[in-house]
Amino acid sequence: MSDKIPGWLSPDVATAMQCLIRETKPKVMVEIGVFAGKSLINSALALRETGKGILYGIDPWSMDLALSNMGTGENVGFWNDIDLDRIHTECVHHIADEKLENVVLIRAPSERCHQLFKPKSIDIIYIDGGHSIAQSCSDVTNYLPKVRTGGYVWLDDTDWMSVQQAERMLAEQSEMVADFGHSCLYKKK
Repeated sequence: MSDKIPGWLSPDVATAMQCLIRETKPKVMVEIGVFAGKSLINSALALRETGKGILYGIDPWSMDLALSNMGTGENVGFWNDIDLDRIHTECVHHIADEKLENVVLIRAPSERCHQLFKPKSIDIIYIDGGHSIAQSCSDVTNYLPKVRTGGYVWLDDTDWMSVQQAERMLAEQSEMVADFGHSCLYKKK
């Protein structure tokens, strides 16, 4: 299914995500930056196998926000040509096609959603939202306190200069478990 969904989830990260979910059987997962749902659906399918848990997907699907939260290296032309309303609708259809009842989509900026989660209530979070320095750091600042001790944080696009400050912030309170060269997995201390 995920091959039909546009997005940038590499096979090695997809497999590692599935293994982590099967191993830890999380009750609460969050994904920031859903786009068309490639990584979200990958995770939701593995989560369904565990028989429990819910995955919250947070994305504003807003062109204005996408353009204002770009990091270094992003292709403005690509984003200008994307119909994010259509991408959102396709994501909803992919979730329905897979009959994923364990997914809740929240169409809002991530900085307006962190208060929905209690401190230390998230077992696994995947951060792949806006790649500007300000936005990536905001996501780490706002959501890391919501991750339980021993919980996991994926940070995507760690090879981008604009995400490296957020990774340093994450590393201060977490231990790196795996580095895929473009995406890192941390365990919160």
